Order: sequence, then C-alpha cells, then structure tokens
Amino acid sequence: MLLIIGIISVVQIAISYRIDGKTVTGYDTLESTANTNADLVCLGSSRCWAHFDPRFFESNYHIKTINIGMNGHSDLTATLLRLQNYLSRNKAPKFAILNIDPFVSAGSLTNNTNFVTKNQYARYAFFPNEKDNPFLNYFKFDNYEKYVPLYALFKYQLFADCLTLKNANSFKAGFELNDEKWDTIKYPITAQAKRYFFKQKDIPQLEHCLKILQNLCQKNNIQLFCIQTPAYQITYDSATFEKPKTFCAKLGIPFIDANYESIRTKTDYFYNVMHLNKKGVIEMNKLLKNEKELAEFLK
Repeated sequence: MLLIIGIISVVQIAISYRIDGKTVTGYDTLESTANTNADLVCLGSSRCWAHFDPRFFESNYHIKTINIGMNGHSDLTATLLRLQNYLSRNKAPKFAILNIDPFVSAGSLTNNTNFVTKNQYARYAFFPNEKDNPFLNYFKFDNYEKYVPLYALFKYQLFADCLTLKNANSFKAGFELNDEKWDTIKYPITAQAKRYFFKQKDIPQLEHCLKILQNLCQKNNIQLFCIQTPAYQITYDSATFEKPKTFCAKLGIPFIDANYESIRTKTDYFYNVMHLNKKGVIEMNKLLKNEKELAEFLK
C-alpha cells in the first residue's frame, strides 16, 4: 500500500511539474496569465471571453491587453475572484473592461451553486497554491480532491489532458474566437435565454457586488469601464438592456452600449443567441472603434 501511494504521489508530482504555468484545457488560465503585466484586462463571462479580442485593443489603442473572462460564469463574484487572482500574479493594469448586461448576476462566494467548468479548474486542486484557494472554495472542492494524489484529475477526467497537453493552445487568438456559422439545429433560435435575465429585486445586490469590484479597481489604481455586447434580437428587450447603463451611471462607471441594432438583427453575426462569431466580433470592433468615449478612456 505504501509503495502504491508512493508511486501515485511521484506521478502526481511529475504531472504537476509538466503542467506548471500552462493551461491544460484552454480555460484554466490562472497560471498561464501570470507575469503578463497587461495594461488592459477584459473581465466577465463567456460574453467577455468570446467577444473581446485583445488584438483589437492592442492595434487600435496600443495597450497590451489580456482577456481573462470566465466561460459559464456571469456572476460578479467569479469576476472579482478572477481579477484578484490575476493581481496576485501580475502588476495592476491601468484599465479594466467589464462585460455587463442583463445576464449578469451577483453570485456568492460561500453559497455558490454554479459549477460550470469546475472540471477545468480541478488541475489546481491537489496541494493547491495559496493564491488559488479562493477559487477552489468557490467551486467547493473537498479535501479528498485536494489531498488525495491524482483523485481530482481522474474524477474530472483531466489525467489524459495533463499528459498530452493537447488543448494547451486551444485559443491562440487570446480569446474564444468562434469561426463558425450559426447551427440553428444545435442552437435553436429561441427566447429561452431571457430566463437568465436578472430581476428587479436582484439590482441592489448587483450594485453592491459591482461596487466591491469598483473598490478593488480603485484600490489598485485601475480605471474600470463597462461595455454591453450584442445579443441576438430574439433575446433583446430595450427596457431590460437599459438597466445595466442605469446602475453603472449610479456608481459613476463609464458605460458603452455596443448591442448595436445593425448586429443584433443578423444571424450571420452569431453562433448562438448570446454569442458572436468571428464575423460578428469583427463588425462589433468596427463600430467600437468609432466610440469616442472608449478612445478617450483608453488614452
């Protein structure tokens, strides 16, 4: 038994060295974004991760940019944890852009129930780095997953990926660029995404969480800016999409509504109701380039 435990521990240590500082799945970027020291960080959910092209900001505003959006996590608690983790490994950026829209939620650190992409972060579970503990607590990894060698890797089916690192270069553009047309059979055109809109009763907690994020930015001399990106027209409701602008204004956070009508009315620009494809991102960037407030902010 001791021999088996010893062999397993040695394998775990060898794998830990192999994946150190790398991404295993393309989404687990806590270590791979260390020491990048960007001037601008892009924050938010998959609508950040799939919509904000770092190359657009670098070529037009000449500022080093990194996208650290979290696929599947529209809660501001996750965004706050991701920025804190980034700051623990990098110099503070000058600017932060947050994707904000009616899909945003407050979330909870202690009572989180959103475990989307938990398996992507399981590679951090075994003898976790102190910097990553808040994320492991957020995803509620238990002590077996943290301290039994290889257990988390096998449980979350990451062992082979850690060995091969076949997905380490999944997102060469620095974000999830989806160069595909909308498959309406796989992703039907429905208004079901509206059920994820925040409710009026959620706004006080949303404002509270956004204020915490704003305070973290101010503490680190980071200028925070919010952008609302396009969603396909079937999910659009003018009154609801106006609300993020309202509570950003209340907190004094600059805001641009990039949910342009010329984009949200065309299926050619999307690969599902909530996410732009490559063509849509390019079109959004053309229009964003003309936003004087963004240019002024990023001077």
